Amino acid sequence: MKTLFEISRSGLRSAERSLAVTSNNLINADTPGYSRQRVEKSPIGMQMSDRHAGLGVRISAVNRLRNEMADTQMLYKKQTMGYLQSQKSIFDQLEASMASDTGIDLDLHISKLFDSFSELSSDPQDASVRNNLLASGQQLTQKLRAMSSNMDETSEVVRQSATQTVTRINELLGELASLNQSVVTGQVSGRENHASLDQQIHKLEQLSELVDFETLKSDNGSLQIRIGGVKVVEEGEASLLKPEVDDVDKNFRLRLQKNGKAVDVNGGRLGGEIEMYESGIPEIRQRLDKIAESIVEEFNEVHSQGYGLDDNTQRNFFNPANTTAADIEINEAIRLNHRHIAASSVAEEAGNGAIAADIAELRNVRVLEGRKLVDYAVDLISSPGTELTRLSAGIEATDSEMQMLSIQQQQESGVNVDEELSKMIKYQNAYQGAARVMSAAQDMYDTLIGIVR
Repeated sequence: MKTLFEISRSGLRSAERSLAVTSNNLINADTPGYSRQRVEKSPIGMQMSDRHAGLGVRISAVNRLRNEMADTQMLYKKQTMGYLQSQKSIFDQLEASMASDTGIDLDLHISKLFDSFSELSSDPQDASVRNNLLASGQQLTQKLRAMSSNMDETSEVVRQSATQTVTRINELLGELASLNQSVVTGQVSGRENHASLDQQIHKLEQLSELVDFETLKSDNGSLQIRIGGVKVVEEGEASLLKPEVDDVDKNFRLRLQKNGKAVDVNGGRLGGEIEMYESGIPEIRQRLDKIAESIVEEFNEVHSQGYGLDDNTQRNFFNPANTTAADIEINEAIRLNHRHIAASSVAEEAGNGAIAADIAELRNVRVLEGRKLVDYAVDLISSPGTELTRLSAGIEATDSEMQMLSIQQQQESGVNVDEELSKMIKYQNAYQGAARVMSAAQDMYDTLIGIVR
């Protein structure tokens, strides 16, 4: 009789626990990062003198279903995706600042200035031609300065974004350190804290979008996290990061707050932002400055050999002291009086347009890395678009790989509502069956007591 009560009691407990686990799966079917759980059972029995007697069922474990290999690969893919997406976003901004919807871009402004000098060579004394040439020159300098200013703004936006990314990384490191404590507590007690383990994976996925890192699982269940080989999380302690920015030399360095140790970042959103801040944007700016410098030097070299209409003074067309895109400007004397624009190769020959023709011919001279000025400008303007094409292809390929990994994860840890509902019915029936066994045993016990009385 006692055996029947023990069997029914174990059945009730088993069905109740199984129903609770299934219910928890159903409720968390759409919870980000949740891993479904399964109850593992084993039979209980004892060896009698003449037989083996069953004593019911025992819950041996409640397991959390998770594909750790897929999780690890997903973290690496998210690091790559964060890196590519951050760079794509920055190149989108650069492309918008360098190429206009109207098509009146840097290459066209350079061409217009060459065209204006060509017109001047044909009619050196025409005031309207000189005014148009001066306007073309001013538009070119304004375009170069505007592009330089836009790059400054983009660089500042990237710096601010990188700083905010570091702040978010520090928040996640603190949360992961706190989760480590919960995981270790569960491990010590012999009951895994599944909720904390799920949150740990979810936070790691968020962190992987921001920065590249490595993890090492300790014997007590906690995660050790390293960024650039430097330990930033160990058990319940997080070593936070601080940025050090040199806006002049465009350096963005990370160090540990507690001891100043340098931390190298190469992946994730932060890695992409730092690379663009330190080299991506400066390289484009350097190429833009090369154009400005070449324009100033090449135009001045020829223009300074000619003469205007009013005097025999030889002048530079551009201010030779300002050779960057940020400060390029037309010589003040010419800006205030278009008659000082040199067209003649001989003093006091107003109808001579030889110098203007020579300047116009500069359009065919390969002055920058074996390329013509206009061709070099076109290449510069199109460079963000070229990078965007490359990055888009990488993002598409990485996204496809992430989708495959996500499917693998869902197959392993995702909650299938139909499956859980069917299990719920099974556990309900098991509970009712155990209850009937107990009821039958109670009836038998009552009958026996009645006979004894």
